[in-house]
Amino acid sequence: MTAATQRHPAPSAGSLAAQWGMLRLLGGAVATTAALVLGALAATPIYQTGWVWVVAAAALILGAGLAWARVRWRLTLPVFAALMLGVFVLSLVPVAVPQLLLSDPIRGLRDGLAAVALGWKQLLTLTLPVGTYQTVLVPLYVVLFVTALLIMTLAQRSGRTPILAAIPMLAPVAFGTIFGASAVSDPFRLGPLTVHAPREIALWLAAAALAGGWVAWTAGAQRRAALRLGRVAGDRHERRGGAFRLAAGGGVLVAALAAGLVVAPLLDADARAVPRDAVDPALIITDRPSPLAAYRNAKRDTAIDEPLFTVSTETGLPERLRLAVLDAYDGVDFHVSADAAGRFTRFPSGEQPAQPSRVSIEVRDGYQDIWAPTAGLGAPPTFTGPRAGALADAFYVNRATEAAIAAPGARGAGGAGAAVGLAAGDGYQAEMDAAAPAPPSALGAPLSSAPLIDLEQVPELARWIDRQALPADAEGFTRLAEMLRERGYLSHAMSESAGETRWLARLAEEYGTVFEASAGGHSLARVEAMFTQLNAQQSAAGEDADSAQLVAAVGDDEQFAAATALLARALGYDSRVVIGVRLGGAEVPGVPTCQAECTGDHLAAWVEVRGDGNVWVPFDVTPQVSQQPQRLEQGEQLPEFPTTPEERDAQEVDPPIGLGEQGEGSPSDPEAIEASWLGPILRAVGLAAAAIALIALPIFFLPVAKRIRAHHRRRAAAPELRALGAWEEFVDRARDAGVRIPDRASRTQVAAAIGSPAAARAAAQVDRAVFSAHGIGEADAEALWRATDTESAERAAGLSLGQRIRAAYSLRSYGINIGGRRPRPEGGTS
Repeated sequence: MTAATQRHPAPSAGSLAAQWGMLRLLGGAVATTAALVLGALAATPIYQTGWVWVVAAAALILGAGLAWARVRWRLTLPVFAALMLGVFVLSLVPVAVPQLLLSDPIRGLRDGLAAVALGWKQLLTLTLPVGTYQTVLVPLYVVLFVTALLIMTLAQRSGRTPILAAIPMLAPVAFGTIFGASAVSDPFRLGPLTVHAPREIALWLAAAALAGGWVAWTAGAQRRAALRLGRVAGDRHERRGGAFRLAAGGGVLVAALAAGLVVAPLLDADARAVPRDAVDPALIITDRPSPLAAYRNAKRDTAIDEPLFTVSTETGLPERLRLAVLDAYDGVDFHVSADAAGRFTRFPSGEQPAQPSRVSIEVRDGYQDIWAPTAGLGAPPTFTGPRAGALADAFYVNRATEAAIAAPGARGAGGAGAAVGLAAGDGYQAEMDAAAPAPPSALGAPLSSAPLIDLEQVPELARWIDRQALPADAEGFTRLAEMLRERGYLSHAMSESAGETRWLARLAEEYGTVFEASAGGHSLARVEAMFTQLNAQQSAAGEDADSAQLVAAVGDDEQFAAATALLARALGYDSRVVIGVRLGGAEVPGVPTCQAECTGDHLAAWVEVRGDGNVWVPFDVTPQVSQQPQRLEQGEQLPEFPTTPEERDAQEVDPPIGLGEQGEGSPSDPEAIEASWLGPILRAVGLAAAAIALIALPIFFLPVAKRIRAHHRRRAAAPELRALGAWEEFVDRARDAGVRIPDRASRTQVAAAIGSPAAARAAAQVDRAVFSAHGIGEADAEALWRATDTESAERAAGLSLGQRIRAAYSLRSYGINIGGRRPRPEGGTS
């Protein structure tokens, strides 16, 4: 036998099994590491923090270590389950809830264990990226830990079981896809070739290659090992078989890559459908009263010195802290719309501020509201006080407006009777942006060459703009906003009554301000009245008048913020009103800046305007406080050297009777005497008509009031409100007709008390309108009103004339039951 054909000694079956076991262990460790690396890469866009790699490393070491220990010491299933659970619990806080490891590990463990079941939904309802916010890392840790444990456990099994380890190898990448955003990576272009979503395709091809390679390696491993028993080393068949398997595997990989490149352009190039798209994480603020309408409440004597909150920092305060941002105007007030400005989401992380500063806020007795004072948050705030946990769970931010709310009471957090929003004793620290706001030069050109409001609804505003003859650009708007402030005069009250004079005393002492009456509100009528005064004053003063002669509009931040915002929209700029406090910047006489403790005196409003530069630029709107308005008639000029007239005592004296000259209409005129009989007749007719009207007023008042109430309910703006109005009208008409309606009952119980099929259908429809995520349509709302009218007509047909009259004049629908008569059940007698 030659050396070329000499066979090596055949290995024994025992040594072969040991070698195969060691290979499976090493192969499983390599596959587990690769799967977890791919999972960390897939999850990076979700978290955007390096802590993802810490989670992956911990899951690899602990999961693979537990699987190896089970085989090494032959642990029974109960012992292994207890060991696995103990290792996971002990590692949960330091790995997946690191921010609570030192401050509150008990709470971290409690929240982390709860997140094993609930954290998946929380992850879907947070705006990406989520960072290490609260317990969002727990789902990732669970997936990677279980993946490592399963791969290593299956890899060490005998027979064909190791093939199944290919399934958990796909789980980490699937986690990144399912819980990630719908937006995909930018296309990769190489000459004429364009690959859409290259990052996502590469991750899935790598995961598929890993799983496929594992299946190919483990499927025939034992059979190949058995065939090597007694085979000549370097056998050509063995070499040919290895080369064939290598070529086949490479061909499969090339085919998968080619298929991905062909199929990818056929998919949506911009986005993918993910569960996050079907979950609405937003808290919509639409039913709150307008903070701008309540602005004057802060200037009354009882609130002007009431501390709202304190502000402190060691690195510099922002120039402004915003509370509410109001973007929608309906002709009555500025409020938060249901669009982008009204959608608040949880705030797990934010962009790094240009000039970060750690700011502390402490809420005082004078403030209780959902709006949280902020300025460009860079990270979630850290709450303090007895409700810290509830506030942290109920903190939401609107990333478009940078406004923030804390509403624990609105969702039941904090226990029964908890205050809605922030209250005295609450506090927080947050990283805020202390950089100076954008200057007016950053405004750019208007967003639209056409006005963003209907100028026919504001003719006086349009006329005032035209009279100034300024260009519709950033410089022109800036000058118009300055002119509006210069020609205004600050006043917070309609009269100098008790409780509304402290603001005036302070301004009078510092600036010499005198009182001018100013009506509240910022409706279109109120704003148009201001511009009417400005136009009339400018016409009376003439073209050469100075700024002092043009002062005419009286109001405060409420009216001038609305006027400036509408002014911007008339020029084609986007605008919104902001309620907050100034902490620095240029001095604004009339509303002082807040240095440490902010009170009602510091509360201000300003306007933010956006042009094609896509930058929101703040503009102060507080009118001047030193030059009092001077009412001019057409052509009248103010005296160059005004003097104060001397006051003299004078008494009013009635003219002597009978000494005046008689005119043409005197009683001695024959024609006047002949017509003197007409006056008494007209007066008698007028008095009789007035008496009839007074008698008829109580007769027609109640039916007319009920019709007006029904009309307003039927003409509500939203179909949900019209549906709710139809139900209220349905119940009120039944109550007035004598139907016994139980107090504090649900709609279903009320419908049962009314006892008609129409009532049951109406209750179900209104419940759907109020509680359903999709609301109700226009046709359904109109159908509810038709059902209400039909039911009322059928009920009235079964009543006598006296019963119908009593129903028309019944006050039960207003909560008043005169006479103590018990209402009858439906279908009964009166």
